[in-house]
Amino acid sequence: MRTLLAAVPALAVGAVSGAAGTLLHQHWWGLALALGTGLVVLAWLPPGVVRVAFAVGWCLAVLRGALARPAGGFLIAADAPGWSFMAGSLVLLVAALATVLAGRDHAEDHGLRGPAT
Repeated sequence: MRTLLAAVPALAVGAVSGAAGTLLHQHWWGLALALGTGLVVLAWLPPGVVRVAFAVGWCLAVLRGALARPAGGFLIAADAPGWSFMAGSLVLLVAALATVLAGRDHAEDHGLRGPAT
């Protein structure tokens, strides 16, 4: 239950961070800062639900920026910085999903050989 409660702020922080990255990715320093910060935060968070919540929040903000606005424009253009930002966001999500099981307790997992004698 405590992990799920921690996932809500992680989702919100991911969404705000992704939105900030969406607004700044056109500058070289904004792209580097956004993706670097996202990777550092992802590595800092414990594996599991909290890490996935951050990545999902980030990707939802990036996805919203990639979709057409009501005025007809896009926040993420189809240029090198835009594609780099979207690819980096996908890497964040894949890295979070790949480490979901890394946080579980392996004390009872004896592998294929069985317990050591």
